[in-house]
Amino acid sequence: MAGRRRLTELERLEIVRETRKGVSARVLGKRYSVTPRTIQYTVKREKERRRDTGIRTAQIGTTVTPEELRAFEVVLSRHGISNRSDGMRRLIQSANGVFQPDEHLADELKAFRAALNRVGNNVTQIAKRMNESNNKGLRPSFGPSSLAQMRNLAGFVLDFADQVDLLTRRKTDGISMLVSDALKELADGEE
Repeated sequence: MAGRRRLTELERLEIVRETRKGVSARVLGKRYSVTPRTIQYTVKREKERRRDTGIRTAQIGTTVTPEELRAFEVVLSRHGISNRSDGMRRLIQSANGVFQPDEHLADELKAFRAALNRVGNNVTQIAKRMNESNNKGLRPSFGPSSLAQMRNLAGFVLDFADQVDLLTRRKTDGISMLVSDALKELADGEE
């Protein structure tokens, strides 16, 4: 076992760099005449120091349309945020209050799914009747009740699409308000 010795700051930085390259704690411990546990502690301490001092080491990226980017920049400028990176960082820091599961939305979507299943069953029944008539060489029986059923079905599908559109717009507006509030709160906090 290696004897106890104190690592210099330069050795600590070299250890962190070598660890990132994949060199094991055991190999580094032998190289610097310390225990593998000392190597692990050194790496852990450096990670904590970087986190505590706010040194940014992780990076994210996303691809957006030009319209989405312009809209984002408008929101940033409205809140006095000078660059995109700072805006994204603020959103990430406040994400806990923005990206919460929406139980109401989930319940409404379940109801929509059930209604859409009923419509699908009706369409299947109509198609089955029409196919049976066609296979027998008969003209499909398509009377006033079938026509009314088809009109109701078409109306339901259109209403369903409108309801889903309205629901998503309300949800998007709600998220936009939360994001704006978060950005405003963070912008006000820096003054």
